[in-house]
Amino acid sequence: MTDPVQRLAREVARTLGDGPAPIRRQRQRAAVARLTRAPRRAARSAWWLAPLVAAAILVLVLARPAPSVAPLTVTVASQAVMVGARLAAPEHEALVLEFSDRSRAELNPGSAARLTRAEATRVELHLERGAVALDVQPAAGREWFVIAGPFTVALTDAAARATWDPEMRALIVEVHRGSASVDGAAPKHVSAGQRLELRDPPVVATTAGDASPSLDATTSLPVASASSSRAPTDPSIPLSREATKPRPSGSPTWIALADAGDHAAALLAAERLGFSSLLKTLDAERLDLLARCARFAGDGPRARDALQALRRRFPGDPRARTAAFLLGRVALDLGRDPAHAREWFTTYLSEEPDGPLAGDARRRLDELAPRK
Repeated sequence: MTDPVQRLAREVARTLGDGPAPIRRQRQRAAVARLTRAPRRAARSAWWLAPLVAAAILVLVLARPAPSVAPLTVTVASQAVMVGARLAAPEHEALVLEFSDRSRAELNPGSAARLTRAEATRVELHLERGAVALDVQPAAGREWFVIAGPFTVALTDAAARATWDPEMRALIVEVHRGSASVDGAAPKHVSAGQRLELRDPPVVATTAGDASPSLDATTSLPVASASSSRAPTDPSIPLSREATKPRPSGSPTWIALADAGDHAAALLAAERLGFSSLLKTLDAERLDLLARCARFAGDGPRARDALQALRRRFPGDPRARTAAFLLGRVALDLGRDPAHAREWFTTYLSEEPDGPLAGDARRRLDELAPRK
């Protein structure tokens, strides 16, 4: 008679492997069934070993370590980013960080941050200035943190945007999916659809004669009205942010409002001047700025008009080639038009096959490819 303990050892060695969990469980159940089934010619005196064999296999199965969280890799324009790297977005273009778990972090033009940790269980991004929009995908055991001054924004499965003004020591957190917690002077929770404004040190409540708002409050995100630009719902397109710097006295021009970061107000001011006439008279730099205001304010048609005017009037300008990629973004994110998005991403790659946004364009084309 074969020793049941030896049979147990052979079965355990044969069935416990490194394959996918469902396959392992199926093999283990089959092993338990084989070991607990009485053999045709087994000695009657060995029947009591069957429960012990089943219990031993169950202990071995339960004692296997849980699968660890997959490590993260980070790229910008298909180039690997090392931990500790300082990331500075150009003045006229956003900087997109792609994570291997399909999470994204997009730095607004002119913003700067430092990636200080990118581990399997923790990701940290120190925001030095400007704004970052994050779309964090769920991963068990992994937490994400945006650190700005004395504040720490924590999120695990959320789409949110953080804006930090180091001169005003002001932080704005907008959550569009999921929720976030903010640690500072007092921990605060921000749910989807809410906007939190904080300042270090906290601002005292304003008086009736003070025109400066308090930046220590949680409010619902504004709902666009018929007279204002609608806000984008996808965090991959940065949202218009409230200005945290004092505005010039009087009626500021659309350019001053854009420089202050109030893109929705800048677009309205440009409309009052005559949007169509601006498309015909602005230089390449101002056309690019006007298109950015429309994009950040979530006005797809205006953004498309400005970007196409930039390409039509200044075909030799590098911004005109970048405009092709942005037209793809506008078509996809604001127009929900994947067919036109594919056309524009393809156009960008034909003009800039090795450009800074080529990796992002190829990834988006892969995502938009028809599934077989």
